[in-house]
This record gives sequence, C-alpha cells and structure tokens, in this order.
Amino acid sequence: MGRREKPLDPAQGAVARFAFELRGLRDEAGAPTYRAMARRAGYSGPTLSAAAAGERLPTLPVLLAYVGACGGDTSVWERRWRAALADEAGTPAPDDAEGPYPGLARFEPADRDRFHGRDDLLRLVGRRRVSAVVGASGSAPHPQGCPAELGNASSRPVLPV
Repeated sequence: MGRREKPLDPAQGAVARFAFELRGLRDEAGAPTYRAMARRAGYSGPTLSAAAAGERLPTLPVLLAYVGACGGDTSVWERRWRAALADEAGTPAPDDAEGPYPGLARFEPADRDRFHGRDDLLRLVGRRRVSAVVGASGSAPHPQGCPAELGNASSRPVLPV
C-alpha cells in the first residue's frame, strides 16, 4: 500500500477544492491505487497522484485520464476544471472560449497571432554567427525552435537540436 496523501482543506481555494473533489471521485471508484489507475490512464502513478495533490491544477489531458480511470464523466470534469482554472485566475469561465495554446498541434503560419517575441528572436538570430534558443517546454516560439523560419532569417544553416 502506498503513502497516505496529505490532507486537503477545500476552503483554501480553487486548487485545493478541485483536488479534494478529485480525490472524492477516486474514493467513489473504490479507491484504486495510482499504479492501477496508471495502467488504465496511460500516465504514471506519480503524475496521477500529483493531479490530486492540491498544489496546482492538473493539465487537462492528465485530468481527463484520471477521471476516465475512475469511471467518471469527462465532460462534467472538464467543465469543473475550466471553472477552477478561471476561479484560480480570478476571472469568470468563458463557456466555449478557445484556449491560447493548441496543445500538441503543429503551429502553422496562420497561428502567427499566437506567437510572442518571434520577430525579435528572428532579428537576433539573423545578426549572430551561432544562436541557441533554450527554454522550458512550451516557452519557445515553436516546439522545435522554428528551424524553417530561423533558416529564412539567415543565410546560415539552422540545426534543430
């Protein structure tokens, strides 16, 4: 049997309340171990455990996998997640607003309005002999450093790493 989870106080805010309710769903499902849930969900036990830890909201894909592993209604939980996300940010949840990040979908030229700082980056790369674009996952202007666009900014070859 695994370690006991830290107690949560749902009165401490949207994240704690959401995690508390998520743990309740797991309890209603018969309290499966995170290892058993991982086999059904396609995410590791620690990832699923972190989803209900109350430190931050889980990502939507992790939440949906967690809920699915517990036999819950994913559409209901997605709405609850969006409401908790908005509550945490202090803004009302839009009903069907499109998120600013399309997940793992490939960025295309039509997505130009979603990029911030790209023009500055291209100017900097064009003036340097060697450039490295480094950052946390999702922080780069493109998941692979936009090699095609960076190559267009300079006559020098660009090697994605």
